[in-house]
Amino acid sequence: MGEPNATAETGTVSAALVGAARGYVGVPWRHLGRSRTGVDCIGLVLLAAHEVGVDLPDPAPYAREPQGTRLLEGILGHAARVSEVRAGDVLLFRMGLYGGHVGIASVHPAWGVPACLHAYAPRRQVVEQPMDAELRTALIGAFRLPSLSAFPEA
Repeated sequence: MGEPNATAETGTVSAALVGAARGYVGVPWRHLGRSRTGVDCIGLVLLAAHEVGVDLPDPAPYAREPQGTRLLEGILGHAARVSEVRAGDVLLFRMGLYGGHVGIASVHPAWGVPACLHAYAPRRQVVEQPMDAELRTALIGAFRLPSLSAFPEA
């Protein structure tokens, strides 16, 4: 699976999704959070998507630790799995036995490297984290929201 494409972030709806997610960097992590006072990983994807006109079903309520695939059916059930990651794609990461963590692919603005925008419980906030070995190892797949699939890369 490829790393996020730096050129795909400019001038597309995908860039708007990344921009919306970046607006949450520093917001505290909160399980089931759905506002700027606190979000979890699913909440970040839902809110950023909503800000660019993509409404996705909310799978809440759900347990803090994944207990099957129900958690992700709402978001990823409306997205196509892709083999080449573009900025704006939803990334699915393994937590234990299941895919239970999501983020939005980006290109880090300071370093120009593939990154992930996510509400990260260990850091207790939304971060834009370079795709380090830990994230790459946990990455299960990338998914493109249907409304973003129709837009070509810039």
